[in-house]
Amino acid sequence: MNSLFVQVLSLCGRRGLVDLSAVAVDGSPMEANASRAANQRLQRLEETISQCEKKMHTLMEDAADHALSVEADGSAAQGDGEDPRDNWPRLSRLCDRLTRAHMARDRLHERAMPSPTEIRIKVEAAERMVARAEKRLAAETEAHQEKLRQYELRVQEDRAAGRRGANGRPPVPMEHKTVLVRQRTRLVKMRAWLERARTPRPAPSPDARACLSDPDSRLIPGKRGGYLQGYNIQIVCARRQFLLAIEAHDNPSDRTALVPMVKKTQHNHQAARLPGDIQLWLADSGYASAASFEALADLPLLVSVTSDADQAGFPAKRQQAPAGQQDMAARLATPTGRAQYRQRSVLVEPGFAQLFQRFGRHLNYCGRTAVDAEIKLLGTVHNINKLIKHTPKKRP
Repeated sequence: MNSLFVQVLSLCGRRGLVDLSAVAVDGSPMEANASRAANQRLQRLEETISQCEKKMHTLMEDAADHALSVEADGSAAQGDGEDPRDNWPRLSRLCDRLTRAHMARDRLHERAMPSPTEIRIKVEAAERMVARAEKRLAAETEAHQEKLRQYELRVQEDRAAGRRGANGRPPVPMEHKTVLVRQRTRLVKMRAWLERARTPRPAPSPDARACLSDPDSRLIPGKRGGYLQGYNIQIVCARRQFLLAIEAHDNPSDRTALVPMVKKTQHNHQAARLPGDIQLWLADSGYASAASFEALADLPLLVSVTSDADQAGFPAKRQQAPAGQQDMAARLATPTGRAQYRQRSVLVEPGFAQLFQRFGRHLNYCGRTAVDAEIKLLGTVHNINKLIKHTPKKRP
């Protein structure tokens, strides 16, 4: 389906319908073909796996015992009692449930893993703490060694002058100095922290849940309040709501979706051989992230870093840009930046409205692969409809 999506996009580009002067990224939830009631915590998933394995083991033992009895007693015993072949549908259902429980458990562990950016940030912070602890230990060690050396010099001078015991109690040895012991212990802890940051093995939160019906789906905040079991669908729209990319993001938050969506759009742009380059990228405050800005520093990018209300000129609760986002805030504060950012809602929000009006908000398939194929099909049909509507009709 991805190949078909790119082919239709290429056809739209050859017709001159794809305007790349500005594109906008946005996300919206779509309901999965799964129930919220099927969400289970890790402990419950472990119990489900254990129960399924026990039941499957019992069924397999019954089948083996029946086979041995048939072999021993002959074909006459086949009609006695319950036919084990009636258990095969049940065994099939247990296998399916066990597979989905394993997948749900794996998803919980995968989601607990920090992203590469988070790992890098934690490693850099741990390295700074280790360097600081080493520097402090070296300074304390040098200071105490100097203290011991000065004491030894005074003792030698007193002995040479015939004075004894004039220097008082000797300093504490290096291995028993409280400050040094404390600093050595702190350095060991910092090095252990650095090792954990480099090789994280996080455990899922006790409150984390995964859906047994569709382990790839997530609990996502709904547009009208509350939560729904679904997928965070991301789109990139050009003018006239032509879709350049449509993807399912494995996180309820949009914060980590900007870089993957930009990369996917660039891939589709190159594969479809669209003429020209994208002149401007737009996204709302949900995508604001210092790590994303650093990764996309070479692109003409405008992302709201305060709030959409503030960018539109209305009073907002948060008007100061967080750390690492001041450059983007300064760019948006200019008249040109404000005028360019106002295009965002016009570009992308009608795109979602048209998709949902035509296809609804409910997905029909389960699993990341099937959902990806389904939304690619929806995006392809959406672009075909745009192609038909914007192609001039020849008069007879």
